[in-house]
Amino acid sequence: MSNYRFEVIRNGQCLGDAWVDLGSLSEMRREALKALHDIGLDEMASSDLDETVTVSVHDEVGRPVYSATLSVSQTLPGIHHAGR
Repeated sequence: MSNYRFEVIRNGQCLGDAWVDLGSLSEMRREALKALHDIGLDEMASSDLDETVTVSVHDEVGRPVYSATLSVSQTLPGIHHAGR
């Protein structure tokens, strides 16, 4: 098993990180993509703003080993935002 640090970044701001033990690179990629999916459903769906979320994964010594980004550009007819 390998220990990976998952870091979540939303619109350029770090939301936090967590260490996860996983048995393979495939499992690590799956967990990163699952995290993006969950964040998209739980966090981004409750906002009418454009959002970008990145899950960045590092190995035990801090080297980046994987990164995945989900961007949502939303248009809601009839809703106007100041400055847009």
